[in-house]
Amino acid sequence: MFTQPTLYLGTMDGQHKITISGVVFYIESECRKLLTDHLNIIYRNSSRAKSEAVDERMAELLLDELKEEGKQIISNKEVVHFIERTRNLR
Repeated sequence: MFTQPTLYLGTMDGQHKITISGVVFYIESECRKLLTDHLNIIYRNSSRAKSEAVDERMAELLLDELKEEGKQIISNKEVVHFIERTRNLR
């Protein structure tokens, strides 16, 4: 099933919550637009047949970003690195 990231518009301490492939991520306010714009480009260019696999892969990559840094909140640094790693999904 083709799903776009769910963006909750409420903020809490300068953070937003997004869900990708059933995984909830917290992202700093200042880099939310950068991440959601990049995700929308990927979704727009993905075929419906492979969208679920792309969705799962993006969630996996974001989890890796957080694990590498030992963090729970995605910051600009993780978003920039994530974009570099997913350029070929566009």
